[in-house]
Amino acid sequence: MFHDLHSDGLGDGQKRGRPEQQPEHPLADREVPLEQTRSTAIADAVHAWLDGEATESQARRADANREVDFWKRLDEDLAARRRLRTPAHLQAQIMNALPMHAPTIITPWWRREFVVTPTSAIVAATTLVAAAAAATAFVLRLPH
Repeated sequence: MFHDLHSDGLGDGQKRGRPEQQPEHPLADREVPLEQTRSTAIADAVHAWLDGEATESQARRADANREVDFWKRLDEDLAARRRLRTPAHLQAQIMNALPMHAPTIITPWWRREFVVTPTSAIVAATTLVAAAAAATAFVLRLPH
């Protein structure tokens, strides 16, 4: 990208100095490469364990005990949430709140009641006056 602050074409158009980095693999559509430090990156062994390609002991051997413990706790919490059931009284309240009959068809706009508010009447009148004034000015400018 050129760094040119002059739109008259007299600038020297020096190119910005930014090192070009090529990704290790081709980026997928909308994939954004993230710069990760080793302290925040998850070990490859943990990724393999989460994908089912390695055992838990292999992941723990890769100095990733903290990440393995985190994912184990997360799995236990999610398993507990999967076992939760909605209480019967709450389910009954939800079902009682639903309407007993099927919804009716909404009436089309041309069959509905036509309501004119004072604001809409003023806007319509102003528009008509402006249109009449414009038409009158146009007619008066025509050559006779």
